[in-house]
Amino acid sequence: MAIFAFLVGSPNAKAQQKKSTERIKKDISFSEDVGNALIIRNVFGPISVEGHSGNKVLVEVEKTITSDNTQGLELGKQELQLKIIEDKKGVILHPDAPYMEFDKNNLSYRWCNNNEELPYEHSLTFTVKIPYNTQVDVGTVNNGEVLVKNTKGNSVKARNINGGITLTNITGKTLVNCINGPVNISYANNPTSSSEYYSLNGDINISYQKALSANISFKSMNGEMFTDFDINKQFMKTQKKSGEVNKPKYKYEARPVVQIGNGQVDFDFETLNGNVFIKKI
Repeated sequence: MAIFAFLVGSPNAKAQQKKSTERIKKDISFSEDVGNALIIRNVFGPISVEGHSGNKVLVEVEKTITSDNTQGLELGKQELQLKIIEDKKGVILHPDAPYMEFDKNNLSYRWCNNNEELPYEHSLTFTVKIPYNTQVDVGTVNNGEVLVKNTKGNSVKARNINGGITLTNITGKTLVNCINGPVNISYANNPTSSSEYYSLNGDINISYQKALSANISFKSMNGEMFTDFDINKQFMKTQKKSGEVNKPKYKYEARPVVQIGNGQVDFDFETLNGNVFIKKI
């Protein structure tokens, strides 16, 4: 692992804000005990993942700490760390600090600082290269985009709360969840498994190869769906959702569906305040 650090102080910054930047590099090989997946759970900062022809996961992370005083800066440098876990799920990367409790089984965080204000701000910028056939499962919350390109694995999962998602020249089953930002996706090969695309406040722009054969359902409160594919037929799909355990209560939901080609796979799109644009490559 190679680590480089330097400090920057700006005389014009508020309260003489101080900054520390540390660059971390790590090469990881998939072993027999490690699942063939890259999993990143970030909180503050962007994520960029790219497929490559090598057989290692090449990790570069830029860790940035800012504070109004030296004591806060030094505390942030000490507390915030990059955690790397290798297990049957795959290679898991996430920030680690005393006020973050990471649940490895559910791949989620619990904030445990009792809402006390930290004396520093922090971010991690992930730039990762992975073997082409690696599955991808990545997500961040604030201050960055999620970018994945040129991957050939059979699954891509991407999440972002306050930022966009861009998946370029990918393959495989796709699960996308974006709250405040646009979603842009293009496929090298169309998914052959059911996929789901969700954006609360933002458009979804998606490009499939022209041999697409899918049933596409769409739900939106304030958006519309547009496509330049030929539509063979339209129909309604009904879903039954069960209630809580021991409460035999069901909710039935009907969604409009358009069939492209022979409808060999199901794609579900949902937005609240955004349109869906489905295009041919």
